[in-house]
Amino acid sequence: MTLRVLLIESEAEELLFLQDVLREVEQERLLPEWPQIEPLYAATWVEAQRILATSAPQVILLDIEFGEKEAGEKRAETFQSLQARTPDIPVILLLNPTDEELAARLIREGAEDFLFKHQVDCAPLAHAMRNSILRHRLLSAARAAAHADSLTGLANRVGFLAIAERDRKLAERINRRWMLLVAEPRNLAALSRALGEQRRDLELVEAAEQLRSIATPADLVARIGERHFALSIFDGDVETAEEAWVRIRAAAAEHRIDIGASIFDRSRPLSLDAMLDQAMADLPQTRETRPPEATKMAV
Repeated sequence: MTLRVLLIESEAEELLFLQDVLREVEQERLLPEWPQIEPLYAATWVEAQRILATSAPQVILLDIEFGEKEAGEKRAETFQSLQARTPDIPVILLLNPTDEELAARLIREGAEDFLFKHQVDCAPLAHAMRNSILRHRLLSAARAAAHADSLTGLANRVGFLAIAERDRKLAERINRRWMLLVAEPRNLAALSRALGEQRRDLELVEAAEQLRSIATPADLVARIGERHFALSIFDGDVETAEEAWVRIRAAAAEHRIDIGASIFDRSRPLSLDAMLDQAMADLPQTRETRPPEATKMAV
């Protein structure tokens, strides 16, 4: 099979460099699924649209500065413009080493991966392309399978695990702190026993709306169990993980929602399952049964 790769790059020198890397990927058989690679080139949005309409590339390499050079777009707008045109094709961003904050943001907005320009090599590029194509297929299948909670409209556990695992790996890769929160409405089991499942469901819907209002647009909110919700939050320039923890916990408490937390530490990385267990154990009713030294992010 042939892998069609669209390079959206306006600088001739950068384009030649990427051509050489793709040629080496093909010659060294680093992508055995695709023994042949067909590079497609676009130096303008007009050329990119023509190629997208006629050639159906399987993956796109996008210089994040492309739109700025051509149309005066901000770098984030460059990706957003492309994503609006090609929602079904995975995009790998080519960035400068100082763009880690932007990389984290655009990954959350739908980019599949990123590489730093001038550090692109055969093996990392082959790895990024393979993983991006496969992950995009899986996520598309997940969306097609309606991986959303029917009661609250939030992502369900399957959808959350797929996105949160990507977030955890991104945090490890760019050495940025990442926080996983678990939320639980208070006295939900007792309420269900006393007033029935319909009242319980109303409480869950209300809790989901409250968590949506507390979270920022960049945060992921999901329902991951019968009475549990989860949030995925990156450390940012505007608000640190600790500041987000304090704000969210205080706001949730006003609505009778308990919060437990786990923060990813690159020096002692935990699996996603272990972080979920840690956040569940940090819920107040669980924390009260543990010794003080086991309490994390103490209240």
